Amino acid sequence: MLSAIAAFTIGALIGGVGVGGVLLAPWLTQVIGLPLRDALGITMLAFVLPGAVALLMAGRAHRRLTARDGWMLLATIPGAWLGTALLGWLPASAVYAILAGAVMLVGGRLVLSARPVPVSGRSIPVPQPGPGVGLVTGFASAISATGGPMVLTPWMVWRGLPLLEAILLGQYVQLPIAVTASVANWRAGGIDIVAGLSIGLMLVPGMLTGQRIAPVLPGIVLGRVVGVILIGAGVVFLKKAL
Repeated sequence: MLSAIAAFTIGALIGGVGVGGVLLAPWLTQVIGLPLRDALGITMLAFVLPGAVALLMAGRAHRRLTARDGWMLLATIPGAWLGTALLGWLPASAVYAILAGAVMLVGGRLVLSARPVPVSGRSIPVPQPGPGVGLVTGFASAISATGGPMVLTPWMVWRGLPLLEAILLGQYVQLPIAVTASVANWRAGGIDIVAGLSIGLMLVPGMLTGQRIAPVLPGIVLGRVVGVILIGAGVVFLKKAL
């Protein structure tokens, strides 16, 4: 029951603010007590189902996939494969240090930002993500076992994309990244498929709930929530790295 509640909450954060997935690996290692490598494999597999649901719902979302989005999604595949391969060579302390640095950097930028995060609409042209962004997102997401939204959503918000669009875009990249990383992890030594898919199934209702809640919350609140969650997760990772 506790795991179901945690998975629902993390899913709601993924759907509502786009960065909840970063909390799944710490939950599995610190609360459930799984070894780091096992937790990372389960985490990436768990993101497959939320990613699939997000893409299936893309036609009904206020941000629909464009041709440029498609190239970005494809580019996440080689990035994720490379990140997963490198992850297999790194010691656990280095993995935790990478996680800590990544999430605290992005979280700090959002918390200290002087301007509110726009929820919707667009007053200035915003560079749209292309293959280069997809490659970096895939690599960074795989090596940090965060699935995609944690990397892409804060980055696009920081560049000026409205938060709701950035959240949806982050959810779209989950599927190619999670599938690629899971295949690589399976080839490298296997994954607990039952655990990964079970957790993924529990993430989906939370994600859908978060998507409904996000539009009614003030943009400045959402931006600060994203930042605080990332900084908190970074502190946890940093303690594990030391």
